[in-house]
Amino acid sequence: MDLISLRYFVRTAKMRSISRAAAELGVVQPALTRRIQLLEEQLGVPLLMRHRRGVEPTEAGLLVVERAELILRLTQQLETEARSKGLEPAGPVAFGFPPSIGILMVGKLLSLCGARYPRIKLHLQEDYTSEVQNSLLSGHLDLGITSCEAQHPDLILEPLFKESMWLIGRNKDWQFSEKHVEPAQLDRLPLLMGSFMRTLLEKQAGRFGYKLTVVAEANSLSLAREALRAGAGYFVAPLSAVDADLRSKTFAGAPINGLEVTRGLFYHRDRPLTRAGQTFASMIRTEVNDLCEQHPHSFRKLEANGKGVRSSSTSANDDRIRIRGSA
Repeated sequence: MDLISLRYFVRTAKMRSISRAAAELGVVQPALTRRIQLLEEQLGVPLLMRHRRGVEPTEAGLLVVERAELILRLTQQLETEARSKGLEPAGPVAFGFPPSIGILMVGKLLSLCGARYPRIKLHLQEDYTSEVQNSLLSGHLDLGITSCEAQHPDLILEPLFKESMWLIGRNKDWQFSEKHVEPAQLDRLPLLMGSFMRTLLEKQAGRFGYKLTVVAEANSLSLAREALRAGAGYFVAPLSAVDADLRSKTFAGAPINGLEVTRGLFYHRDRPLTRAGQTFASMIRTEVNDLCEQHPHSFRKLEANGKGVRSSSTSANDDRIRIRGSA
């Protein structure tokens, strides 16, 4: 099985046409057809279904496309890294993160990386925990920051920091203290949240014995804000996701006592980071250290303890602070 055949097959499967793929690849159609046939013979399964309008990948063909794209991408990274050995870091780095992390630090990381390492090309994916995890597992991402709860046997977790979770509501609906919200006060409260936050709250509800009422799971900050403005309920989110709304007094809010989300840096166990990936990971660590030093009451550094993660500080303070954004 050679890389050229894999590349030819992926292009054909994507275009759903042997003739169009041959024209784009600059090869004659019989040669392309023969390479795909040899690949099918090697694997012992048909990869394409032929019909009058072109071709369609079989179930096995779709699997080969997914794996071949990863192989071709790793090959390209290897070539780039080998050529740049001894020079400045270069090559693509695919990085995934939830919206709150995007607000908190990604803008600054993008700016710093572009200024210091112009040959590193960042590909950014903003998404929620489950999608970032899936993209890491499938090889579409090199690095990801997401909740430490997203641990998986195939992923390496490097704990980063812990962040407080807040309850947010319209100013005219706010009925709680500005210092903190006790878990029992969430009983039967109509809540909006991302799907992963529901998991965290369900665990807390089990501990404190309150009834969780979720009116909608909204994996979109903009959608959640609009629903909040319309009076659909209260929103649960990390402080970094809603700090600008609180400072502008668009909404009212307070931290939920005892509810925090842990953030970690993830990468695949079987796909070592390239030099460019290692460099960008180092930039993330530096930014997290600065964040925790400058805002110790809202962000607390996490360290590995052999069994999971622990906070490097147990201090807490309910006072809201201005958080450095991405600008």
